[in-house]
Amino acid sequence: MITTVDGNPKTDIRECGLKVTSLFTRIKSSAKRSRDRKASLIGDNCPLLYALKGKDGLTTNITSIKRLAQSGSGILALIAAQTQADTVVYMPSGYSLSRIVASRCASVLNAELAHDVFVKSSKMEAFDMIRKAEDNGDISIEERKKLQFRLKMQDGFPLKVIPVEYRHLFTPLQRNPAFRGSVTGRVVLVDDLLATGRTLTVAKEIVRAMNGVTSVEAVCLFSDV
Repeated sequence: MITTVDGNPKTDIRECGLKVTSLFTRIKSSAKRSRDRKASLIGDNCPLLYALKGKDGLTTNITSIKRLAQSGSGILALIAAQTQADTVVYMPSGYSLSRIVASRCASVLNAELAHDVFVKSSKMEAFDMIRKAEDNGDISIEERKKLQFRLKMQDGFPLKVIPVEYRHLFTPLQRNPAFRGSVTGRVVLVDDLLATGRTLTVAKEIVRAMNGVTSVEAVCLFSDV
């Protein structure tokens, strides 16, 4: 991973047309590490993110966090120089990292920070999505059983447990029915990690349908590989 200002940020245009700018660029693991299945599984291929969240037994120290924050501020200034925004919206998470990054983005971009615009889809809703995919002929009975088994082992519905080739069948989030604020103008979506981009794709579709929204792009803390 590149964690210095030099070499960052990374900009990518997703298949849906969404521009995504990532503060820190992830790079592919070495062939040796890729062969080490255990190493590749720890931290969902982004150990630094999981260390910041204190997940999977991974941790970091205050010195490393301060160093990362310092680089992040410099990179965010570069992003702000080429980004205009009226509203910043973060993705829902059980951890506060996306909200923290969104708060920094809103401050630097001189934009409004909209809270709790989205909610995660529930586990039961995810099971319904699996059944619908089977009914539509998108997956076989065997695939349906495998996906259901993966989901049964989880608390809630973490999209990361779904194999990449099936993620397009799922809607990981939806508009929060309790949201009473406004999302208007040029909108910047914020997430902590860019993997397949499915979450941001769905978020873009939801936001684009809101009255007064003129454009949508995204900022992620960590890029895809």
